[in-house]
Amino acid sequence: MKIKFFALALGLMFVGFSPLTALALPDGASNMPWLAQGGPDGGKGERWLQQLNLSPQQQQQLSAIRQKYKGQMEPIRQQLRANQDELRQLMASDTTNVASIRAKHDQITGLRQQLEKLRFESMLESRDILSPEQRQQLAQLMNARRAKWQNKRQGANNQ
Repeated sequence: MKIKFFALALGLMFVGFSPLTALALPDGASNMPWLAQGGPDGGKGERWLQQLNLSPQQQQQLSAIRQKYKGQMEPIRQQLRANQDELRQLMASDTTNVASIRAKHDQITGLRQQLEKLRFESMLESRDILSPEQRQQLAQLMNARRAKWQNKRQGANNQ
């Protein structure tokens, strides 16, 4: 019973966490997927984009990039969720062999890699639309956001 619980917990841990990729760009702007995907706070990027003083043309171009990649990423996200559910079931089953579990994990890893590649490509396309000044301003906004998040996280860990 303890082994089954441990295996299930371990499987959920691997399925629940996607690999985080730090993507440093030459001008110091990093982790900009929200530019092409709707916002750093789950779709509320309009406020951030306003701070960059984008021209109407830039706004249109970023919107087109967002739509392009959203259409490519959504089917992969759906596949990923389905495969994660399947892995959870395999991990909980008494009859599943290890090779099946590994194969499902490999599928999930491949889907995550596809999503990361699309995110990266969207960042590169979005980056090309920004002026050097906007890139620098974006880097400052993202660094401030990261520092705020880290402070919040450290505060929670200290309690």
